[in-house]
Amino acid sequence: MNHPAAPARVGKQKRSWQRRLAIGAGGLAGVAIVGVLLTVLWAMAALRDPAAYDKACCWEENVTPEWMAKTMGFEVPESATDRRAGLKTNAQYDVALLAFTVPTPEADRFLKPLQPEGTQLVRNTHPKDPGYTRSDGFSHLGLPEPETFVDGMRMGAVCRGDAKTPEGQGVQFCTDIYAHEFQRGTTRIYLWAGNEAGITKPPA
Repeated sequence: MNHPAAPARVGKQKRSWQRRLAIGAGGLAGVAIVGVLLTVLWAMAALRDPAAYDKACCWEENVTPEWMAKTMGFEVPESATDRRAGLKTNAQYDVALLAFTVPTPEADRFLKPLQPEGTQLVRNTHPKDPGYTRSDGFSHLGLPEPETFVDGMRMGAVCRGDAKTPEGQGVQFCTDIYAHEFQRGTTRIYLWAGNEAGITKPPA
């Protein structure tokens, strides 16, 4: 028995698959073109205003103060409020930021074990101008840069092992420390750490 309709049906199915493949290829090409255009736009933005681009670029999402404190190796006091954190990644080094506010006596208890024996935090004798910002600084967290403060500002730094205390041994990166008593009895702690080897990214 002859089946004259079969070849036509097969040919029709073949053309249908070809059409689907063509549509799929076109879609992939469209996505690729959009990706290229976005890359070009980012590059143009970087060329037009490199400082603004650098300031906005490469901040990780899902960074919580709790995660950052653990990553940096600090025990944030339970009484801390206004906790903020950020992580900036780039080709040269990663930057970790952590800030929180505590009563000044609590700030002193937090800071003391992080100071190497025989040292103390110092005053800011060379402040930056008001309004100063940096591409990897605390302005990303909506805070003034601590380098701009003089009154009530104490500064220091700690690397792992500098302080022979459990707190000092727990520090994971060399960290700049700023303690600003911005109102009587209340201090904001700023912790800034840069690491050329990179910093683990937060979970998605």
